[in-house]
Amino acid sequence: MVPKAKKQQGPAWFGEAWARDDGLVLNLPVFNGCGPKFKRLLLRAIRFYEYEDHGRETWFDFDNDEICTLETLPAERLPPLLQKTLGQKLDPGDYICKGGDYDARLVVVLSGTVEKLVGDSPQGGKLVVRRLARGDCEGLPEFLGVGGTQQRTCALRAAGDGAHVRYVTREAIVSLMKQTVPAEDEDDEPVPRWPDEIAWFQSLAIDRIDALPHKAAKELLSFAPLTGAKKLDFMSLEGQSIFVIDNALGLSVSGPLPEGIEERYYFDGQTVISPGAQGDSLVMILRGEAEALVPAGCGGKCLPRTYKTTRSGSWLGDGRCPSPAPVDQGSAQAAPEVPKKLDPIEELRMQKNSVVMYTALVKPTDIKRARRKLSAAAEAGRLDLSDQKTTDWRWSWDDPKALVVLDILEENRLLSAYGEERADEVRLHQNPPKLPPPPEPQAILKSGTQVGHLALLGVPVVFSGVIRAKGPLHVVILHRHVLLEAIKDCPEVKIFQPNGVTPEDWVDYLSQPVIRKGEPGARPAHLGPNTGPPPHTTKEEAAEPKAGTYEAWKSESGQFGGMPGADALDLVLLNAIKDYALLWDLIHDAPPAVLEKVVSKFEPRWLLPNERIIEDEEPNADFLFVVIHGKFVVMLEGAEIDHIGQGNIQGGAQLLTLNDWTRTVIVDPMNKGEAMIQVIRRSKLVECFDNQPTQQSRLRQVEEGLRDAKKADWRLLKNIPAFGNITERKFLQRVYKDADIRLYCPGDVLAEAGTPAPSLIVVLAGTLRSEQAQTLFFVELKRGDWCFQNNILGIDPERAHDVVAVTHAMVMVLYRHALLNAVVAHPAAREAVLDNETWRTDPEVPRLKSLKVFENVPDPVIARMEVEAAPRYYKQGSIVQAAGSFIEDDMLLFLLRGEVKVSILGIYIRHLKAGEAIGVLRYMDLDTPTSNVEIVATEACDVLAVRKSTMADALSEEKYEDDLAPYKNAQRVLGGGPILDAFGFPIGGGSKYRPDCIEKSEVLQACSETFVAQMPQLVEEIAFWPGEKLFSQGDVGHFMFFIKAGRVRLEVLGRKKHEVVGGGATIGDMACLEQVPYHTETAYAETHVWARVLHRKLIRRALASFPEEEKRLLGSASGGTGVFAD
Repeated sequence: MVPKAKKQQGPAWFGEAWARDDGLVLNLPVFNGCGPKFKRLLLRAIRFYEYEDHGRETWFDFDNDEICTLETLPAERLPPLLQKTLGQKLDPGDYICKGGDYDARLVVVLSGTVEKLVGDSPQGGKLVVRRLARGDCEGLPEFLGVGGTQQRTCALRAAGDGAHVRYVTREAIVSLMKQTVPAEDEDDEPVPRWPDEIAWFQSLAIDRIDALPHKAAKELLSFAPLTGAKKLDFMSLEGQSIFVIDNALGLSVSGPLPEGIEERYYFDGQTVISPGAQGDSLVMILRGEAEALVPAGCGGKCLPRTYKTTRSGSWLGDGRCPSPAPVDQGSAQAAPEVPKKLDPIEELRMQKNSVVMYTALVKPTDIKRARRKLSAAAEAGRLDLSDQKTTDWRWSWDDPKALVVLDILEENRLLSAYGEERADEVRLHQNPPKLPPPPEPQAILKSGTQVGHLALLGVPVVFSGVIRAKGPLHVVILHRHVLLEAIKDCPEVKIFQPNGVTPEDWVDYLSQPVIRKGEPGARPAHLGPNTGPPPHTTKEEAAEPKAGTYEAWKSESGQFGGMPGADALDLVLLNAIKDYALLWDLIHDAPPAVLEKVVSKFEPRWLLPNERIIEDEEPNADFLFVVIHGKFVVMLEGAEIDHIGQGNIQGGAQLLTLNDWTRTVIVDPMNKGEAMIQVIRRSKLVECFDNQPTQQSRLRQVEEGLRDAKKADWRLLKNIPAFGNITERKFLQRVYKDADIRLYCPGDVLAEAGTPAPSLIVVLAGTLRSEQAQTLFFVELKRGDWCFQNNILGIDPERAHDVVAVTHAMVMVLYRHALLNAVVAHPAAREAVLDNETWRTDPEVPRLKSLKVFENVPDPVIARMEVEAAPRYYKQGSIVQAAGSFIEDDMLLFLLRGEVKVSILGIYIRHLKAGEAIGVLRYMDLDTPTSNVEIVATEACDVLAVRKSTMADALSEEKYEDDLAPYKNAQRVLGGGPILDAFGFPIGGGSKYRPDCIEKSEVLQACSETFVAQMPQLVEEIAFWPGEKLFSQGDVGHFMFFIKAGRVRLEVLGRKKHEVVGGGATIGDMACLEQVPYHTETAYAETHVWARVLHRKLIRRALASFPEEEKRLLGSASGGTGVFAD
């Protein structure tokens, strides 16, 4: 018998076999939003590409005994796994791509190392900025189409050990997302097969209205670490050749980024900047947002932050999946401890203690009684004893019935002392206290934010908390080693190469004498002995370029001229020590070892915009800090009271433990990147004076001389005339509690004539001198004395004279906004305080009745509104309404004095002046969406916050029904209700209420859905009253108006019949889009009108984020047929 031939078998991994490297690719974060079926077809496309790349379009399928080709392979079937076709193997030095290549492949490293290079990248690159190992991927921006480009911005090559890489083509994703399936209804168009995956990849493209284009990365090549500082343009320096924008015939040869800049892409939760790592680059966000987590214990103060380097390598995240942070101060919670293995006896004891036995919880004499009470509860249905098998009833600590047993025994007073302790333990076990949530990130970094200026200077910047992506994030990076290489032949390179300031330098600098006011030789030579204080110098005259800036390095007369930036910042600390009399008077003649020790005890801290240094009333915060770099905002009771910068010192009173912090200090939200301070704790300073009796004695003398400040309380305020008629103690206590208490040193200027300041000064301890420049008149102020009452009452906006500290002094500063807050909280004091504010009766101060919204409102209602309204004060530069927020309780803010500016995304829109109001629509109980409008006081503003409840009460009163009919009519029309004539009948044409007036606008019909959906973020919601003009014929088209409700009349000179448009119409668009030079008609509000107003500048800003939309938008505006709508 002839044996039957065996069927030839292929390798074991043929057919549906998946390699480990398949999982590596398909489990990348970029595919997290894809389902398994989609991933399987993506793997099919990957293998198709690899088969074609290796020239293997045909193969023999052993399992099915057939010859297969790529062309004939069924759509749902995978090409078999072949190890020799998987990916591409590269020899050392082989290039994957070069800068400027149109290549949208995602490159995934399977083994070996791939180098990423910038600088002359079209020719292969000069400098390595990243090394990729197994699991890393590169090319995400091109693969996802971020910014609308698929052009490489770098070169990728295999390192010295070679590399094995795999590619995922963009075409594979696009092809899958184009697949459709029949709709449920046969007559409907087919629907996308992969809707979830389409939404996922659309979100990863980060097409946001606030995003920046690639060309904005040029900002990285203009070094200016502070806003307003003179820029150092790297591209204009002679001798450097790396930083260029390589264009030819209008096309970018080296990609959309300037040469020398790297781009990276991060997914939600991935680390962008690692905690504990030293800064080595400048990072700028182009698209998306990042958040800086608050380290443990740092919610209200920065002191617990670590400042030492705890990890090596770059501070940039590697783009891998989020992983738990290392256990350090940058981590919110420590990792759980591994339980120890118990010996048998200990384990038995633990098991015994983990049950509740009623016999162990009561006294032996009460066991029978306890049993009867539990049995009675079981009969009553309160307790279930059916599962008890023994007579010593017992329950697990986890059993809810154990709590019932404990309650019954406790109600009948049967628990012994031991039983009460065990009962508390069981209740705590079953109802453990909830862990407090981690503090919300204080720093949210948005498009345009830059972090790392100080790192470029060589400052060892270390963040204590992780900075991670909040959603998908696209950043560009200037590496320090690239910068140094690029400008190595330029003299400006010295700014970025610190020499280092040694302890010997500290001592030499601090050993130089300082001449203070009152000492021989201190008086300026040009002044005679009897001319009084010198004239004031302007800020411009006194200003010196800030340390660490190009301007300071370039200065020939300044102390930082020619000094490396990092060294100049070290000098800021030494200057602050010498200039601050509290410290200098203690150590000016101390031995060198003490001087060195004092400087060494200062610790640096680096913070990001909006992060807190200290919070009001934060306990255990006896430290002093010096501002080294950046701008900071001082807050008191929720309002800004000061802005401080380089060289400023805060915390003297706290260092002496005279009082807790009464102010909150944060990094200015508009600060350009990271800020730096130096901190010294009281314990560290005292440690420096060990075995130094002179310094110890001086410290005690200062503290003892100011102890009277601790005895001060609210009773001091009764001596001030403004409060003399107020008998309510709680009001005065509130005013005192909300005051700012500070330490001033001899020679410190507390006030300068002519400067705006809305506060009153009260001396708590020490001596001040009130004086006028260049006069001999002065008045000494001691404990209990006060000045500037007219300032806090708003009568005088500016200081009338100077105030200078003669000795160390503790001073209480009462601020106007805090006083008004106390008035609102204690209405009984309202009349006594506001009657002293004589400016309120000035005929030029606008009245609430003048507002259009309150026309015809009866005088008694207006009077009640004014009485119940909350008076408020906003300092110049204060935020009146933050972007994305509403005014609390939907109050209406009526400007009595001052001026505010309205902006969106930082772009100025318009001004509001005295007599105008903020928040009208929400006050009228209309559903106003959240917007990005930010309102900031450009002048000191007094405001009346009118309560919505007052009008609601008036509307409910029958006697005002007729008088308030116009107000109700305005509410109805603006809310989309019928428009009535004088007799109460609906007018012809009816009303149109179009909340989607932007999304459905004809002007935007040719634009993409993604673009149009974000346009509402850029508009301001404005109400117009009948007869008000929206714009005039011949005016420049700064705005376009999307009409949400109401009717607008359009008039043209010479045209007899006027056009009337209603909700859903868009007007002013032709001039706003510059299709015509001016408005061609005049627009009046025919009825009440709710318009959503868009400024021309914001359209341009939007088009910068969506450059491909410009042709579509302008084509539609010019009457095109949407040919640009792809």
